[in-house]
Amino acid sequence: MANLPINSKYNAGLSRFFSSGILNELLKKGYSAFFKEMIQVSGLDKTIDDNITLREFLQIVYNHLCINYRSEYIYKNAIANKILLGQHSLKTTFMLTEFRVADCKADVVLINGTSNVYEIKSELDSMERLQKQIDAYEKVFDKIHVITSPSQIEKVERNLPLHVGILSLTKRNSISTIRDAQSMKHAVVPEVIFDSLRKPEYTAIIEELYGAVPTVPNTQMYRACRDMFGKLSSKDAHDSMVRNLKKRGDCKLLEEFIDAAPECLSAYALSLGLNIKETIQFKAMLDTEYKSFIV
Repeated sequence: MANLPINSKYNAGLSRFFSSGILNELLKKGYSAFFKEMIQVSGLDKTIDDNITLREFLQIVYNHLCINYRSEYIYKNAIANKILLGQHSLKTTFMLTEFRVADCKADVVLINGTSNVYEIKSELDSMERLQKQIDAYEKVFDKIHVITSPSQIEKVERNLPLHVGILSLTKRNSISTIRDAQSMKHAVVPEVIFDSLRKPEYTAIIEELYGAVPTVPNTQMYRACRDMFGKLSSKDAHDSMVRNLKKRGDCKLLEEFIDAAPECLSAYALSLGLNIKETIQFKAMLDTEYKSFIV
């Protein structure tokens, strides 16, 4: 079942089933008022078999959205499945979502030997902020890609510099390359990279490259480290960022979660950072009948 017999006005609500907020509620509370209400008002409880598990239920809803409402999550999940898991490996590549860059948030960042950022412009998005986002990403990442729908390719091409790659999420939800991205890490800005890092990350980089962190009061540590980081070459600043961002992920735990989760939850699994106990709980939740979450 892919195209559910429900009113299209409920598609935006159904897409929220794949948000961390709703899934975390189900995991931690075993209940979500929004999840229950949306299933009932949309008529899903009368359409889908009572005995299927939550994993089967979510996959059915996801397949429906892939045809009828390709939200940002559909694009993120395609990147997770087709690029990260399809072309790379969790042993070599780490995925970040909603990564802060200046006053923007990068939709998806893949970190391996270098950095690739993916800005999503779905059928539901406008191009209003695209140039501002590209300007920010040029200061931090090696390769920049914009992924969009086939109907928006020409519009995107007109608004992008030639070094930015363009990808298309086809009607069959595969990813095709329209234009390759060019390496730009020689032009990144160390201070902007610094502001995207956590304190343990930038202090580790300073110690690695300078031999020690500055001997200053804690209230002055940020400014002192930022001044030192700003003196790095663009290449050294970028490459040290890559080495340290890769440490955010637990490869073994992610592999176990990905193996246990349905394909529709790959992006959620890769971005959430569950611990071992939560991973076990999530696996058990997926194998529970979905009706138990709406009683």
